[in-house]
Parts: sequence; structure tokens; C-alpha cells
Amino acid sequence: MFTGIIEDIGKVFKIKKSGDKLFYISTRINSKKLKIGSSISCNGVCLTIIKKGKKKKNNWFAITASKETLSKSNLSLMKRESLINLETSLRVGDEISGHLVFGHIDIKTKLISKKYEGSSMILKIKLPFELKSFIAPKGSIAINGVSLTVNDVSSNSFEVNIIPHTLKNTTFNQIGNNELLNLEIDMLARYVSNYVNINKL
Repeated sequence: MFTGIIEDIGKVFKIKKSGDKLFYISTRINSKKLKIGSSISCNGVCLTIIKKGKKKKNNWFAITASKETLSKSNLSLMKRESLINLETSLRVGDEISGHLVFGHIDIKTKLISKKYEGSSMILKIKLPFELKSFIAPKGSIAINGVSLTVNDVSSNSFEVNIIPHTLKNTTFNQIGNNELLNLEIDMLARYVSNYVNINKL
């Protein structure tokens, strides 16, 4: 489980394919937090660290992404030198500054546009039909692993605001229009929607 507060922007430096894809990612995250067998969020996808080591000044770790994971997320588009949002898993007693993020991507969807308002950036994102009942103004959502608040929702899109601190510490500065983003809806919204639908029966 995660909070959606990114610890580092990692860089993919090697990819091996053998059915699944094996990604090698360099990071400034402390080696003690990169435990083999532990979970790590990579662009919001919960994956397992299977190898680790040191590369020049940075640490590195390796994760395997299955065919299912690649089909549901933008990890399928990663290549050498790609940047990726990283967060290690929560420990008992850790502060929850964002919201509870499980690392189970619901869908990947397109960035429609981005614009600056003052020093912040507004992202307008395509709203998938199947997620309409889960996304509401002032609700939480994880995008590429980042915990964000929904500003506005229309019939086919929604908007989020990216403050300067988040811009500096995530990959949002590098994304472009039509780029695919990983979405995970808030678990609370999922349970509320499920409860409402059950009571309609």
C-alpha cells in the first residue's frame, strides 16, 4: 500500500524481454528501503523488487511486469532513459500525506491538454466512461502514482491541479498531450459506488 507521495524520479536504464518485461531502474532512494521481495510503486503500479545493486552514484533495482500489467498500464511504453515516479511501500506508523493508494491500475487514459495558471499546471484528462461514477470534484485520484485532488469534472474529461512542488518532484513536467496516464480511483469511491448500486437492486 502507498500514499501517492512520490519519493524519487527514477530512470529506466535497461529492459529485458522474455515473455514478461524486466525493467532495471536507477534511483536515489536509500538502498535499505529497496528490499528484495518488497513492493514498490512504479508510475502507480505495485510491483515486486527482485534484484538490487549500485550503479555509479545511484542505487538500482529490477522489477518484472507481466503481460496483464503491461496491457493495463503505461509501463508498456517505457524505454531506456524513460523517467518514472517511484514510491516505496508504507510501513506501520508512516504518515499518510496523500490518500491510500493500492497500486492496482484501473485504466490508462489520455492527457487532453496542460496549461499553466500562475505557477501551477492544470491537466485536462480524458474521463473513461466506465470510471464516471467514481470521479467527482474534490475527490482523490492517483495519476501515474501521484495522489491528486479532482478539480472539475465534465461529461468526457476531468481536471487536476499540479502545484510547483509536485511538478518539481514528479514526471508531470515531461508529459505531453495524448500521452497515456495510469489512473487508480480512490478505494473509498469504489466502495461507495458499489454500496449505492447494491441498494438499487
